[in-house]
Amino acid sequence: MSDFAIQRIDDATYHVLDPGASSFYVLEGRDCAAVIDTGITEGERIRRVVRKLTKKPPVLLVTHAHPDHVYHATEFEKIYMSHRELEMGPVLFEQMTAGRGDILRNSTDIRTGAVIDLGGRELEVCEVPGHTPGSIVFYDRAHQQLFCGDAIGSGIGVWMQVMSALPLTTYRESLIEFGRWLVERGGRMRFFGGHGSQQFMTSLPSGWNPLGMGLLYDMIDLVDGIVEGTIVGRESAAPVPGTYERCLHAEFGRAQIEYRSDNIR
Repeated sequence: MSDFAIQRIDDATYHVLDPGASSFYVLEGRDCAAVIDTGITEGERIRRVVRKLTKKPPVLLVTHAHPDHVYHATEFEKIYMSHRELEMGPVLFEQMTAGRGDILRNSTDIRTGAVIDLGGRELEVCEVPGHTPGSIVFYDRAHQQLFCGDAIGSGIGVWMQVMSALPLTTYRESLIEFGRWLVERGGRMRFFGGHGSQQFMTSLPSGWNPLGMGLLYDMIDLVDGIVEGTIVGRESAAPVPGTYERCLHAEFGRAQIEYRSDNIR
């Protein structure tokens, strides 16, 4: 397991950063363990990592259907995912899931209000459509932990230039509702993103940009500014995957975003 960086968050929660710089999480309950996302490491590999961390039977919880988050879905029998991801359309969905479409279509559909019970440990579900149509987060109220995939990025911005992304007007409303949902739950939870190392790759003077409510509010203001025309991005070096196009980059406070000018509304 030397190529996986494992961080123990608490006695029953682990963060695993794979060699491809994608994060997944292992949460142990009394009856089973949740694996949130899978990373993208080549080969049938992550189950052996999970077995080192827990002996409980694992279930897979998918934050969103992108290859760096579902690559190892084939290693799991029980999978939970929002089926709003299927709104991408069959061709794009198959591309985005790196050929894992069939197993993910047969997953258990979950939406806002669903609760995943691991046995003495419950995870609440909230939808945050934007980066993908079915992006969701998982909240462990008892441990005050929020696992948010790529819903607001992981410290160096969110990719809204990808072809699976919804218009920024939709994303703005999602972020506002997400903020309200978190405030109703106290707003003091610890955020864990889909690429944990990115919080240390920021251009901020501090060299550290952790996820949290402050970054979320900056993201709301950033997206609102782009939609209303008060913030205009500059040409970005980031690609639009699957094309030869370039996108735009914009920043506000601690929030950053890559987006396409044709996908604002």
